[in-house]
Amino acid sequence: IILLSGVGCLAAVFLAGAGFLIRNEFQRLARPSLARPDAREIARIAENIVTRCANESYRPGCYDREIPKLMDTILMEDAFAVTKIVQDTDRGYNFCHVLGHELSAREVKKNPDEWKTVLARCPSGVCSNGCVHGGLQERFRAESRTDAQVRQIIPDLQTLCEPKPSWNPTGLERGTCYHALGHLTMYMTGGDIRKSAALCDNITTQGPGRDFHHVCLDGAFMQIFQPLEPEDFALVKGKQPTRETLDAFCGNFYGEAKGSCVSEAWPLFVEEVKKPEGLVMFCNKEEPQERDRCYNGMFYVLTVQFQFDVNAMQQFCSKLPAPRKGQCSAGVASRLIETDYRNISKAVQFCKDASAYDSTEQCFQQMAAYAGFHFHPGSAEFRDLCHRLPETWRKQCL
Repeated sequence: IILLSGVGCLAAVFLAGAGFLIRNEFQRLARPSLARPDAREIARIAENIVTRCANESYRPGCYDREIPKLMDTILMEDAFAVTKIVQDTDRGYNFCHVLGHELSAREVKKNPDEWKTVLARCPSGVCSNGCVHGGLQERFRAESRTDAQVRQIIPDLQTLCEPKPSWNPTGLERGTCYHALGHLTMYMTGGDIRKSAALCDNITTQGPGRDFHHVCLDGAFMQIFQPLEPEDFALVKGKQPTRETLDAFCGNFYGEAKGSCVSEAWPLFVEEVKKPEGLVMFCNKEEPQERDRCYNGMFYVLTVQFQFDVNAMQQFCSKLPAPRKGQCSAGVASRLIETDYRNISKAVQFCKDASAYDSTEQCFQQMAAYAGFHFHPGSAEFRDLCHRLPETWRKQCL
């Protein structure tokens, strides 16, 4: 769930009258010739937006509405730079995943033929990787394909999120790409979740070291339970189960697909899962082999639902059954980093505070183990995270 992260990944493009065109390398074409604002101008733009939204009852919604308007005159990168300053100014604006969708979607609209270049320009470590999701969805949301067309493209989809000479992704970036690909399968199949699940089977189970099958499935099922745009609602109209029909709906799937179906249905039980006992009941609906993953995913979700209130999440984690306390603190810390790389120090502090109930230091253990997943080993962010850990875990991390 980690989320969902920005990453530049190759995708398949269907051109009317020309069939499929698959390219094995990113093409970094020239960016639009817009005048680039300097740092002072970026700061001034951000200040104006903060002022404009100051009296709104829900300021994050105002930012999500106002910042995309800048895309008429500035590049996507500059809009993300404005977003970072707005977040630094208003600490209540922690989560901008939907904004990331909108910014990349608007950039793609400027020149749809260069959508791959837009994805390659998506920033990492900001807005929970919403950028790559929005760009892909803008390009493919209106297109579905026949079964024959889908079969034709499978070999290319199998390498779409894998490292290549033009792209050296972190594990987090690969996961983000596969999750976005799960969303994409729903557009390709016209909203047929059975076909989408089968497509995730085919495109993520080939070759060594591919363990992103579940995140692809999560993206596909998430499209059913969390549509965002009018096109998304139209795609799943009449296909969304209710609380009463969920068991029968998810009973049509097996293994990891059923696990994703159950866990991604959390919006139907949003009030219950905000309580420790309610979360336990929710994840106990999963098959035993899927429960750990249900909890991991829900700790990501709940961090957002609690609006990144670390005190509230500490209270939540501490009230869970003993085996889940440390897992919860580790999940929250990972979510903080995945949402914004600037949260590294906050994530480590969360682990320190969690030591009061996380006797096995599972939070620190996961930070040390996941440093090389979140970041490239040796990168500035990697070193920052490792050096902030207690000595024992620092050595393991490095």
